Amino acid sequence: MDASYADEKAVTRHLDEIEALESSIDPKEESKLVLKMDLMIMPLVTLLFLLNFIDRSAVGNANIAGLSKDLHLSATKYEYNIGLALFYIVYIIVEPPSNLMLKKYGASWLSFLVIGFGIVTIGSAFMHTYAHFMVIRALLGAFEGGVIPAIAFLLSRFYRRNELVFRIGMFLALGPSLSGAFGGLLAGALLKVKPIGIVHGWRIIFLVYGIVTTFIGFISIFLVSTSPTQVWWLSEKEKALAVRRLESEQIGVISGDKSTSQSISKAFRNLHTWLCALGYIFINVIVQGTAIFLPTIVKTLGTFSTVEANLRTAPPYFLACIWALFVSYMAQRTRKHGIWIMISVSFSIIGYIIFLSTTKKGVLYFACFLTYSGAVPNGPIFLAWATANSSPETQRAMAAAIVPAIGTIGSIVSTWAYLPVTAPRYTAGNALNVGCTTSAFLIAALLIWYTKWENRQREEGRRDHRLEGLSQDQIDLLGHSHPQFRYLQ
Repeated sequence: MDASYADEKAVTRHLDEIEALESSIDPKEESKLVLKMDLMIMPLVTLLFLLNFIDRSAVGNANIAGLSKDLHLSATKYEYNIGLALFYIVYIIVEPPSNLMLKKYGASWLSFLVIGFGIVTIGSAFMHTYAHFMVIRALLGAFEGGVIPAIAFLLSRFYRRNELVFRIGMFLALGPSLSGAFGGLLAGALLKVKPIGIVHGWRIIFLVYGIVTTFIGFISIFLVSTSPTQVWWLSEKEKALAVRRLESEQIGVISGDKSTSQSISKAFRNLHTWLCALGYIFINVIVQGTAIFLPTIVKTLGTFSTVEANLRTAPPYFLACIWALFVSYMAQRTRKHGIWIMISVSFSIIGYIIFLSTTKKGVLYFACFLTYSGAVPNGPIFLAWATANSSPETQRAMAAAIVPAIGTIGSIVSTWAYLPVTAPRYTAGNALNVGCTTSAFLIAALLIWYTKWENRQREEGRRDHRLEGLSQDQIDLLGHSHPQFRYLQ
């Protein structure tokens, strides 16, 4: 038998099986299942990432309450900024290996990470020197680095490819937005609390945040699950439906592939993943910079006390939260990713141009709403886009880690965007962000073109040669390289 005919016959048979699986799914039953998963999964992972982001960005609230002064951090030596940058350097290093540990040990790895950064946050309340500050920031980065890729990968084991963008958008957008809103409110309230032994002022912020996080981390051990087949809240019928949903849209194996050096190497050669990571870099410059420096920026817009500045950071975060949910939902509804990045980031571009072109404080405060709201949805969309367009499981796990890992370079840059010497206008930082938002816009446009072009190549048979001479097992492991795989736009 001709080898190419055998390959074509095997693929046709496999596609027929996928079509049969899809036709066997009752839309009403599927809708009920998805709603049930949303109610059981999304509040938990959103809470875990909310705690992750609150613990990470609490340093911004603590700093305007006297952290740098009490730790004797030198402004001329940029010691505060160096500590912030160290957090992100460690953060980058741990993300890919962390997701491989997750793939090996399951969802309990995520709980371990949450407990870890909760304990480190408690330790933050007892810092007294620059050395303490550096050690704490490094440890925090080591535990927090694996959280985003872990949640993204776990969601990909429950939801369809086009459903990922709304769910990843939900936890990644709600985390920073609610962290900023409630973090500012809580920080303002905690700064009024009377001393607890030797813990007072900004130290109380870290102590309370850390205790709550550690407690919830221990509880999560009994709540997070690795796959639909392992959860206690689905019936056997619902578990079977959850598995069929995923099988019906995958070419080849959907889980259980071995994490070999070859499969890991293939993940690092995916152009689509790297373009998404590049876009994530530019978005992170804005989002992470805002999370840390917004209280400082707002304080320059009036004669506000520390508590008042923290409270005034809440409204921009609330608006960003609502906008991010809307954009993520529309990306899922339309099955389009790039166009919604371009629409949303346009608001950020306008906001930063306003920062550079006026000194009116009311207008500048309005620009805070535009810049942050326009930026927040885009990181989640880039991450969901890369995860949905990667297959099989090892490549998907690595994509979920590579994008935020490489994207964290933007977080390092953000720690140097708003230096004290450039206050109160922060012209250099705002000009940098105009460039970053514009770059993210152009990358999204490039990705739209690339996915359309690559899908057209496959439709015209120009990728069929990838099947030649392969066994069925090898064909099943092609994943996103398979000629019948179609990239989401």
